[in-house]
Amino acid sequence: MRIRELHMRQCTVRRGIAAVLALLLLVVLSTIAVGIAVTADMAQQQSNNAREVAEARLVAESGLNFVNYALSDCTPAATEGQGLLDELASYLSDTLNGTGNLDGGTVSSDDTTITIPEISAPGVGAFTAQLWLADNETVRLEVVGQRGDVSRKVSLDYEAQALDDVPDPEDIPPSMAAFFGHGIASRSKVRITGNASVEGMNSPSEAQVLSATYSDDEAMKLTGNADIEGDAFFSNPDAYATLTGNVSIGGVSGRDDDVWDHVHTGIGPVDFPEVNPDVFEPFAVNTYTGGGGNQTLENIRIPAGANPTISGNTTVRGVVYIEAPNQVHFSGNVDIIGVIVTEDAGEGVYDSNTIKFTGNTSVQGVEALPDNETFSELRQMPGSFLLAPGFGVQFTGNFGTVAGTMAADEFKFAGNAGGTVKGMIINYSDSEFKLVGNSTLVFDRSDDVDRSDGTDYEGEPAVPPGFVVPGPLTAVPDSYCEY
Repeated sequence: MRIRELHMRQCTVRRGIAAVLALLLLVVLSTIAVGIAVTADMAQQQSNNAREVAEARLVAESGLNFVNYALSDCTPAATEGQGLLDELASYLSDTLNGTGNLDGGTVSSDDTTITIPEISAPGVGAFTAQLWLADNETVRLEVVGQRGDVSRKVSLDYEAQALDDVPDPEDIPPSMAAFFGHGIASRSKVRITGNASVEGMNSPSEAQVLSATYSDDEAMKLTGNADIEGDAFFSNPDAYATLTGNVSIGGVSGRDDDVWDHVHTGIGPVDFPEVNPDVFEPFAVNTYTGGGGNQTLENIRIPAGANPTISGNTTVRGVVYIEAPNQVHFSGNVDIIGVIVTEDAGEGVYDSNTIKFTGNTSVQGVEALPDNETFSELRQMPGSFLLAPGFGVQFTGNFGTVAGTMAADEFKFAGNAGGTVKGMIINYSDSEFKLVGNSTLVFDRSDDVDRSDGTDYEGEPAVPPGFVVPGPLTAVPDSYCEY
């Protein structure tokens, strides 16, 4: 009896242990099942996240390719700084605004950033893009691709580099070629008074005058017997010309209402080409030490602060390179065969950095230099006479014929100053361009410009040496970045 009870108790204990083990096994299997489910869910979520990350990156790269294509034909006249950014903003606005890609949006810009609004990639995502100056010569494009809640960025840098050597006419941006077709181009108001006149040697179109100022709505003032044979062009849409006396524009008297057919207002901002006189600096190997008249100077460098007067019966041949600051005076009976260039004096200092020509100054281009070892290379660089960034230039006497373009931050022609310019005159600052008294400027664009490569620019304005000719905007491959 006791043996049977003991056996029954042992069976009961075994059944209890089996139940406990079964429950433990169930818990373990359930835990494993939950773990597998959680792991599977996490794996799926990770897979979804990885897919969205990849898709966001692909959208960003697609956006990069889109903007890169939009910029493929961009050849900005400016190669650095705010001018470059402003040109890109204008180019992208003209290229993208009003297209279906932007779906009613517009390209916007401020002084630091260009923003391309959201562009959708149906079924995939969307991207936005911004451009800004990474440094003075580099524009950075950053594109953000969005897929759901995930975003990825890619970036690429661009540079606008000047073309080497003298470009073929087809490589010159149309806007630059058109710019060099003017007689006078000034970022300032233009004042012509007395008996002063602007004439074309062969055609009135050679005497076109451009005022690109926005600081003064009175872009041009003509008084007395002032005369402009060509048309007048104003950047500012609110600009106007004041005509007083027996004046004329485009061959039409200022008293005739038809004169306004020759005044073109609101043509918009004009890109002035950058000056880089450094191409001439290596020729200036002799330091100017002074001296009176009756001397011959060749390829001279005038040190900063020298403030010399180069007086009568002096012949200057080759390059005159003027360091800044300086006040240089060429008095009467000076014969110049070559080109005058300066170090960039900076902005707003043209009153204290000056070049003056008084009396009668004879000027010939570099092509008239002796054909010898000293000048052989320089002879192949015609087209420029005076490149003086940051300097003010004044003429008070006759200069005969200038075989080249003149560029400075301020120009004043007074008295009987005048002559023939085989090129154009460019005034870079917003100082007033003045042509007063009996001054007459005659522009002659008839000659072909023979370059060192033997190319003739017949019937088309050439870009003179010493000016930067921009090439197309170019991506920097090593700058590509994902983040």
